[in-house]
Amino acid sequence: MRLVILAITATLATTLPAMAADDIGVPSCDSFLKTYQACVASKVAAENRGPMNTAMEQLKANWKAVAASADGKAKLDQTCKDTAEQMKKQVAALNCAW
Repeated sequence: MRLVILAITATLATTLPAMAADDIGVPSCDSFLKTYQACVASKVAAENRGPMNTAMEQLKANWKAVAASADGKAKLDQTCKDTAEQMKKQVAALNCAW
């Protein structure tokens, strides 16, 4: 389980842009973030959530920055869909509802 958490944290920190507290404004991004956060909150032990939540907040901040422009927002849709697919595979052991 710890290896899964470390892999997820590393993936979020290195392959994806960052985040804040509210919606991105791109449905695929907002859906991914809400689903992932629900998964972490319900399936990951409290003592292991910190790094995952930190990485997700950084991702959200980056995505919000990219979404500030119309061109960036348009490009985020596919990025968020790809990210969701990657994360589904990485957290499969957690049995999260996607």
